[in-house]
Amino acid sequence: MHESKTGLRLRNVDIRIASALALALAASAAGAQTTTTPTPLAPIDVEGGRIKGADAPVEGYVAERSATATKTDIPLIESPQSVSVIGREQIEDRGADTLAEAVEYAPGVNTANSVNNDVIDSNGIQIRGFSAADATYRDGTRLFAGLPYDAPIEAYGVERIEVLRGPASVLYGQGQPGGIINLVTKQPTDTPLREIGLEMGTFHHKQLKADVSDRLDSEGKWRYRLTGLVQESGTPIEYIDDDRVYIAPALSWTPNAATKLTLLARYQKSQSDYYWTGFPLAGTKRPNPATGERIPEDRYIGQPGLGGYDSEVYEVGYLFEHLINDRLTFEQNVRYRQIDYDVVDVFRNYFGASPPFNDDLTTLERDIRVRYDDADTLTADQRLIADVEFGGIDHNLLVGLDYKSLDYDSRTSGFLRLSGQAPVPDLDLYDPDYTQSFTIPDAPNQNGTEASQYGLYVQDHMKFADKWALTVGARQDWVDEQSLGADKNDQDELSWRAGLVYLADNGVAPYVSYSESFVPQYGVNEVTGETLDPISGKQYEAGVRYRPDGWDASFELAAFEITRQNETVALPSNPTVQSQIGETRSRGAEASAQIDLARGLKAIASYTYNEVEVVEAGGSQTTNGNRVPDRPDHLAKLWVDYSFQQPALDGLGLGAGLRYTSSSFADAANEARYPSATLVDASVRYRFDDVTLQLSGRNIFDEVKLYCNGSQATSFCDYGVPRTVVGSLTYRW
Repeated sequence: MHESKTGLRLRNVDIRIASALALALAASAAGAQTTTTPTPLAPIDVEGGRIKGADAPVEGYVAERSATATKTDIPLIESPQSVSVIGREQIEDRGADTLAEAVEYAPGVNTANSVNNDVIDSNGIQIRGFSAADATYRDGTRLFAGLPYDAPIEAYGVERIEVLRGPASVLYGQGQPGGIINLVTKQPTDTPLREIGLEMGTFHHKQLKADVSDRLDSEGKWRYRLTGLVQESGTPIEYIDDDRVYIAPALSWTPNAATKLTLLARYQKSQSDYYWTGFPLAGTKRPNPATGERIPEDRYIGQPGLGGYDSEVYEVGYLFEHLINDRLTFEQNVRYRQIDYDVVDVFRNYFGASPPFNDDLTTLERDIRVRYDDADTLTADQRLIADVEFGGIDHNLLVGLDYKSLDYDSRTSGFLRLSGQAPVPDLDLYDPDYTQSFTIPDAPNQNGTEASQYGLYVQDHMKFADKWALTVGARQDWVDEQSLGADKNDQDELSWRAGLVYLADNGVAPYVSYSESFVPQYGVNEVTGETLDPISGKQYEAGVRYRPDGWDASFELAAFEITRQNETVALPSNPTVQSQIGETRSRGAEASAQIDLARGLKAIASYTYNEVEVVEAGGSQTTNGNRVPDRPDHLAKLWVDYSFQQPALDGLGLGAGLRYTSSSFADAANEARYPSATLVDASVRYRFDDVTLQLSGRNIFDEVKLYCNGSQATSFCDYGVPRTVVGSLTYRW
């Protein structure tokens, strides 16, 4: 059987990383024994300039500041767009181990009820009705490497996750109009940190993790942090594992109060598989007439041990900040990232003339594909931030230049059945035989892409009369791309944003804003003969925030309309001809609250109404005016966490959450619907001395929904995610 090139090194990597973690913990423990009372590092307090807090840990559930919406350290209440900040404490209280689990309680965010959510990054996440598949950023620079798939995000390595909703091209360049997810990396801490943890749970989940940080000199100018884990786990699907190795060292140098340099590195090896389903409605939603049975929820239609989806990522970079004087700051974020992705995949036949089942719907036709992808990306974002007063107005002026480069190569076999071959035996869905032999195809088809993007942007955040905050910005992008064997393509785009916030004395802050996005399109419009224009996005948003005096709480209400235009669609008169006339519109409203009360009560709640429809799909196609499939109209979420304050129950904490997703259309013709779902999560923890015991459960009532794309016996159906329970033991000293 096939073994990927990266998989050959997994065992040695496991040993090296486990040894590194053990050595780091031993060193920290030795340091702790020789110092009876650790001396905390004094935080840097800069008079004038910027007060650094936008990447700091969030205490509780309510964040005060965020840099994602403006790339400057302004208070969140002055931001002209909706932003959600998910801190480390909230992630741990909910027991969220994946990116999808971490963001699923945020307003405007819909996560697929699928076991695939953590296999290929953020493909199962939608923001305001648009996919977030290429919308993941780390420390303000884009992670997406141009591959069809990307490595999963390791949530243990982030300090906070920020979701900016709405177009963001003014600051971040090309991207979808729904928004972005920015991951803020764990950095060396001001005070010593020593943590080791063990997890065990359903589906044979096992994880060992560690996180240590301390100073390297007596003055604390040099500090380090080492974060890592080793995971071996199964999944709700038979034969699919979720194994992972992750290590992230960091080193900070702060020679004085005006300068800080943090070096960051990261290695991650992931081995899993994608859960392709191929189940007919007859056999899932109702028993198959031929067998009188239903297909088991954990049925695997691939080939055990074949290789699956294996990724290996190396990253190295730095974050630099220097206060030139009390009003001018220079910042630079640089990251180099290399990713190798090997896919050996057996799945249902997508290219037959009819559904890939035999007459009694018990046997599935299968196909195979292999592909080996690797990509190198370099991102660099440098910016000057000036705090000046002119004409009675305080200006926070931002001028930046960012650069992204991509070098992507791929080898693939293509889809073999598309060329008339039948390389993989059919599978009996009720009595599968995985011992049948077949040949792993070669990967002779080569392709590659070289691309770069330069972006010059400027933004002015103006505050005047102590009541008004006006943010205006513009950005010019230059994008070029060249695929193997094709001509070079160049595209330029100018993006705008403006927003106005009124800051009332009672903590109420109404705002309005306008923002734009773009995605380059390469090739020629077959109708006009002209070069394709970028897909453009525009959003109008109005809302109000409320930060009540004396409360550690934030309440938000927002209404928005996003239009995505210049989508490429097929002409009804000739489906082989593509024309750039498509348009999709997303309208909705969001209400949310984050609350930290003094007596141990914390809560987050949100409701989202979102209507996503096709405005123009070309002529009289049936999708004109219809809703986009798999876009629920209503999302409601509530998480409440309570830490007991009574002496007899000191250390005990309870959390409970509810996630409601309404029904949505399952097909473009709007003739079939996916069901609604109400899922309940919970956690219980007990802390004594330096030890925390926690038990976290998702979908604790085991409500497994069935998602079918039609009502025919041959319609395809997917099972939702069953109950998962994870127990953890964490020791901090």
